[in-house]
Amino acid sequence: MNASEVIQPNQGGVGVGVTSQIAEHRARHMVLHNSRLVCMGVMGIGVCSVLIGICMVLMVVSVLTPLSAISFMRVLAALQWGLGGVMFVYLCPALWKWGMGMMHKRVKLDERGADFSLGTKKKPVDLFMPWDEIVAVKQQRVGNAQQFTIQGTEGSFAKFSSYTFFRPKRVARMIAERVGQTIQKG
Repeated sequence: MNASEVIQPNQGGVGVGVTSQIAEHRARHMVLHNSRLVCMGVMGIGVCSVLIGICMVLMVVSVLTPLSAISFMRVLAALQWGLGGVMFVYLCPALWKWGMGMMHKRVKLDERGADFSLGTKKKPVDLFMPWDEIVAVKQQRVGNAQQFTIQGTEGSFAKFSSYTFFRPKRVARMIAERVGQTIQKG
C-alpha cells in the first residue's frame, strides 16, 4: 500500500479512518536510522580531506622551488595550492561532525506511534507522537535539502531533512502510510 492511495475507513472498529492494512503496518515494529557504515564513510572522507590538504600545502614548496625561477604565475599557483590545502583541512571537522551527528538519529515506529530521537548523543532531543495525534506530513524544499515536518496536535512537530537522514523521504513515507495520509508539498 502506498501513501498516495485513498484510505477508506474500516467498519471493523479498529479506529476512525484506520483500515486493516494501516493497522497491520502499525503493528510492525520498525527502527529507521542511518547506516553506521555510511556515517563512518563520511567521517573517513573528512580524514582523507586532511591528508589531501597536507599534500596540497606541500605542493606550495614544490611550485616555489627553485627560488631563482620565481615569477608572478608561480606565486599565484602556490597561493592557489596553499588556499586549496587549507580549505581541505577545514573540511575535516565539518564532515566529522556531520557523520557523528547522523549516526545517532533514529525514528522508532510501533503500534503506539512514532518515537523520534533527533538530537545528538550529548544533547538528546526525543519526541513521541501517537498515531492518532499526527495531523500532517509535510515536505518542503529548504535551500539544497528536502525538509519534512511531522505535525501533531497541540502544536507539536518533528522536523528532519536530508542532512538528518540519508533517505528522509522514505522515513516520511513510512510515517504517512501508518497514519493513512499523503505527504503534502508546500
